[in-house]
Amino acid sequence: MDNTKPRTPAVANGFSLRITKDCGQVVMFVMIGMAAFLLGFMGLGVDMTNLWLHRQAAQSAADAACVAGAMDMLSSAQGAPMGGSDFQSALQAGTALDCASASGAAPCQYAAMNGYSSPGLTAGQESNDVTVSFPASVSGVTDPGAAVAGPHPFIRVDLVDRVRVYFSSLLTASHTLDVRTAAKCGLVTSSQPIPIVVLNPTCTHAFEDNGSAKVKIIGGPTRSIQVNSSDPTCAAATKQSGCTSTSNLAIDLSQGGPNLTGSDFGVFGGPTGSAAPPSPSVFNGGSTGQWLSPASPVPDPFKTLPAPAVPSAAPAPKTVPYGTDGCPDQGDVAHPSKAPAQCTEYSPGLYTGAIQIATGTTAIFQPGVYYITGTVSVGTLAAPGNGCLAAPSGQGRYGLVIGSNVVVRPTNPNAAKTTTGVAGDGSGGTMFYLSGTGTGAYGSVLVYQSAGQYGDPSGGGTRTIDDFSTSLLTCGATPDVPIPIPSGHTGLPGNIFLAPCTGTYGDQSTAYQSGTGTAQYRGMLFFQDRNNGDPNAQPKMQGGAAILLGGDLYFHSTGYKAFFNLQGTPGSSTYVYGNIITDELVLGGTAEIDMQLNNNQMVTSVKAALLQ
Repeated sequence: MDNTKPRTPAVANGFSLRITKDCGQVVMFVMIGMAAFLLGFMGLGVDMTNLWLHRQAAQSAADAACVAGAMDMLSSAQGAPMGGSDFQSALQAGTALDCASASGAAPCQYAAMNGYSSPGLTAGQESNDVTVSFPASVSGVTDPGAAVAGPHPFIRVDLVDRVRVYFSSLLTASHTLDVRTAAKCGLVTSSQPIPIVVLNPTCTHAFEDNGSAKVKIIGGPTRSIQVNSSDPTCAAATKQSGCTSTSNLAIDLSQGGPNLTGSDFGVFGGPTGSAAPPSPSVFNGGSTGQWLSPASPVPDPFKTLPAPAVPSAAPAPKTVPYGTDGCPDQGDVAHPSKAPAQCTEYSPGLYTGAIQIATGTTAIFQPGVYYITGTVSVGTLAAPGNGCLAAPSGQGRYGLVIGSNVVVRPTNPNAAKTTTGVAGDGSGGTMFYLSGTGTGAYGSVLVYQSAGQYGDPSGGGTRTIDDFSTSLLTCGATPDVPIPIPSGHTGLPGNIFLAPCTGTYGDQSTAYQSGTGTAQYRGMLFFQDRNNGDPNAQPKMQGGAAILLGGDLYFHSTGYKAFFNLQGTPGSSTYVYGNIITDELVLGGTAEIDMQLNNNQMVTSVKAALLQ
């Protein structure tokens, strides 16, 4: 029987039903291929997800490192280098640095804190590397200029994260892939309202109250006071012996801010921990204010403001009767022989001798720049805070002395808002530039405790002096916050200083100085020579009678050795309708700063920012 004879396949409905040995093998191959594809896709997905997560973490670390570097650049631009010697050397030279060999640099430390210690890249192994460079420019960002930001205003941080991969290695023949990220930061200019700024970057007690003094702020920006000192223990102190005090309310910001509901006190350094914020009996931020520590430093807003050129010599002061050029002194009405109805009128220009106003005199000042190089030595001294600057010894030196029973006013107060038809240079106010001989003999301003009182001890009489209208405080707008008028007066009594409205030292707002707006606010009132770091020649304002300072008070030296000292008992009718920028602010006795800050007076400042 022949078993090799093929069988005839069954036929059903005309179709063969033959079954072969390879039937189903294609299906198996397809299934295996699909499984391999799915496994590969899943493996690739795991790798890509891992790489994406690493990239997010790396970008966050690069951003943090970049911002840290920019903050140190800002400190350097303010004259207080930080960030480690490696970073400072690279910044000054504009050369790149690698965190593998410069781990102490601030950007490297921040990268390490975010998981990237930058040991350097190792072939085939998980590793990372962080580099820092200083590009000459950043696309779309304006260079703020070397004058305010230094020669290298931009920083770039590049981070390479070498990540272990698995399925991807089958395609690339490498067990790692590099994730690369970068961040660009820098110093940029912006317009913002300015608080009281205490500039000294390292002083232990840059802001100090060593008595029962008080700072009270009304209105202004959300941050009323900024202390730039990086001292971690006690940059802002309310007593020399410690950071806080429970004996008096030292800082009252309950009416600060744009809505008069409270404002912030910012400190770059300390106090921290249990000392920050101080107890409610020392600090009152109102319902919306708070103690900020650490708070980013605020740069000197007047850094680019030039010192005035030396003018021609000022004419000698002259005596004018009541009513002439706005002389407000009616003398002793009942006994004219005891106190005459007259004023001593001063004109702007160069003063090679100190302006020392005699006791019992009313002085009026024509608008313009008073460039004072002459000094006089008197027995009263301003004193810096504890542990910050050298203590003065001997007599103090001053270029402007407001003595006992002296009253100071601007000329033509009824025309103070105009820029024409006013005596002097037509700027509508005075700017006192306090300088010296250029050999270290500098002078500042002294206001005696009994200045502003109307008595005349020399003649035994009492003068009648017209009140000053608060409507004249600004240059084209009414005050944002009305200044209270003391009982029994139609305006403000006592000493009135008004800064210029127009010109270089007029309204310091960005809008006016750039030519896009009109003068609205008083500008620079006291401008101390930046070369004056002499502890015997620093400003001291006492009191006991009314005084209004309508303008900015700028006491800063290039070495952060200037300070502003407020002493005595000025009382509740002492106002600064402007701002204070100084290296150190010291309050003593029972002094009080009642400040009306303006939230609308925007000035150009520089800040650190993440750009790209």
